[in-house]
Amino acid sequence: MPLERFFRLPKEKSETIRKAAIQEFKRVSPDEASINKIIQTAGISRGSFYTYFTDKEDLLKWVMGDFINNYRQFYLEELEANNGNIWYVFDRVLHHTIEWVAEQGLMEIVGNMVRSSSFAERSINNPSEECELVEENKNYSARVYQLVNPNCCQVSQEEFQELLRMQVAALAYSMKLYFVKGKTVEEVEVPYHRCMKLLCCGAFPRQQEVSMEREERKHG
Repeated sequence: MPLERFFRLPKEKSETIRKAAIQEFKRVSPDEASINKIIQTAGISRGSFYTYFTDKEDLLKWVMGDFINNYRQFYLEELEANNGNIWYVFDRVLHHTIEWVAEQGLMEIVGNMVRSSSFAERSINNPSEECELVEENKNYSARVYQLVNPNCCQVSQEEFQELLRMQVAALAYSMKLYFVKGKTVEEVEVPYHRCMKLLCCGAFPRQQEVSMEREERKHG
């Protein structure tokens, strides 16, 4: 997030910085984005930039704040509306994300993000990394976990965090297929839904049932 000094800027100036950043992130991927181009377009010094943001990743997170908030709010609202059925939410989130990105005119920025070599790392935080973002994500996953119907997903909160990470990984891969490989929404939804089915049912859903049958025969 922006540093404290940024929030004291006049709205007109912060909006100028936002527009300059959007222009650059539309032009190239985050890895290739130039801070020099951004500050030249915004009319600020390099020193001023670093009093507003830690780095260009920090700037990108701020620019994409609405996207991140919409993504997170979707989970919370859909869980509340569908009796905590997390699998229903997982199934719908890919289509919702692509649709919302198009509606908001973010296709170019998100397209450049998923083309970035560090997109997967940016999407899935290292759990051992101690930073404000990791703690924020843990707090968010805890909120989601509280809304999940235990009849739909019987895992601990720690296991649920890992489940979310795997779902986000599948979503990130699907976004890359859509934006980089030029696949249609229908084409990327097929493997994504297959991944969600595996997360829900496992590779051997009858394993527990078979084990119970063996125990019954053993003691029968």
